[in-house]
Amino acid sequence: MPDERKAALRAGAKGARGRERGAAARAALEQLTSLQELGAARVVSFYQAIGDEVPVEVAAETCRARGARVVYPVVAGAELELAPDPARPERARAEEVDVFVVPGLLFDRTGRRLGRGGGHYDRLLARRRAGAMLVGIAYADRVIDVLPEDPWDVRMHAVVSDEFVLRVAR
Repeated sequence: MPDERKAALRAGAKGARGRERGAAARAALEQLTSLQELGAARVVSFYQAIGDEVPVEVAAETCRARGARVVYPVVAGAELELAPDPARPERARAEEVDVFVVPGLLFDRTGRRLGRGGGHYDRLLARRRAGAMLVGIAYADRVIDVLPEDPWDVRMHAVVSDEFVLRVAR
């Protein structure tokens, strides 16, 4: 029963908030910005952090400063589209992105991701080009051994936290 287990895991993850995460966020961003693939990417998809997600704007600024194009997912009906800035209407295609930096409520050690339950990211990432890197980012206490998986779930190639970087075979 993956759906029931996912619902229970989501509820637990959403309820575990309120800790000061400043130092952990800085450490996770240092791990993220040290990834060779991020440094070489021409187009990077970040996100606007909500809840207990790692705020990634510093990493986005680092990419912009070196000349990379930075895009953000925005909700368009049942799908996510990519815009250079959520306030601007220009869209990018998922096939143009070299690295997707993806939030999650939880990740596991094999690259599985537990999102908020709408399937938006899975549908967006299914449209990526071959060779695009998928990087999940979360605090170390949000990475567990095993998550349930549905057939449409898209696994990450790496999971970055404040304590480690997990590389998953592609």
